[in-house]
Amino acid sequence: MNSDSKNARKKRGAYLSVGSNTLLTMLKLVVGLFTGSISIISESLHSLNDLVAALIATYAVHQSSKPPDSEHTYGHGKIESVSALLEASLIIFAAVFIIHESIDRMINPREIDYMEAGILVMFISVCVNIYVGLKLKRTASATSSAALEADSAHLLTDVYTALGVFIGLVVIKVTNYYILDPIIAILVAIYIIKVGVSLIIKSARELMDARISAEEEKKVRRIVNSHNTEFVEMHALRSRVSGSDRYIDMHIVVAKDTSIKKAHELADHIEKEIAEKMPGYHTMVHVEPCDENCDKCGNRKKCGKA
Repeated sequence: MNSDSKNARKKRGAYLSVGSNTLLTMLKLVVGLFTGSISIISESLHSLNDLVAALIATYAVHQSSKPPDSEHTYGHGKIESVSALLEASLIIFAAVFIIHESIDRMINPREIDYMEAGILVMFISVCVNIYVGLKLKRTASATSSAALEADSAHLLTDVYTALGVFIGLVVIKVTNYYILDPIIAILVAIYIIKVGVSLIIKSARELMDARISAEEEKKVRRIVNSHNTEFVEMHALRSRVSGSDRYIDMHIVVAKDTSIKKAHELADHIEKEIAEKMPGYHTMVHVEPCDENCDKCGNRKKCGKA
């Protein structure tokens, strides 16, 4: 998938997220206020938070697709990590608010009106979030988008929390144990905090130029080592993540009497092969002459590196 296709797919996913979160936020908020259920109202705040997160993600996806400029020579990919960090902070803030309101409801319990409407809207929420969340997850994986990955995590979190609220409302309907409403809301909030913390950790690692994954590095080394008959060794491989882009640099050592032209052709070939087999990867190969004085350098047939 080329860069333009990635960007177009990311934008479609972001728009889908904004639309679904707008719908669910309105439904949950209206029904939550109508029924007086703190667990449904907490879910509406969760969806409202996800709507804000989706809008941030949409902005981040648009910005990250911009080409490098004089001020951002490595592109704008980091904004996706900043976006994910902001989104995570927002969901933690919402969770703390939910816990505060739930404790108050436990102290001052009240009945829930029109329970059937609450049960129906939570069932709709579960179905919508499963569809959109999985679609965004596939898009995030295909495009390496940190912003959409965070957005899909929010929606898939909503599946579990909405399902928990749905089951809880059914139990309350059958048993009339209204104390379950704020208890369910607190459990929802705790799960939200857990997801938020994990997203903060992941985003912070990317902003601090964490290396690519071990699996990704293995693929890079495999491509480079497929040319090991043309160089002596490879070392100093470094990498970092910037949104959906990966930046890699490495040193390869060639025989000391290798021509500049041949060494450059080798480095250029490795860079292009990595870009072709791993779209979104930008590689810089630095060539060094071998400083060893071994028998191989005295016999070019034995060395075979020049």
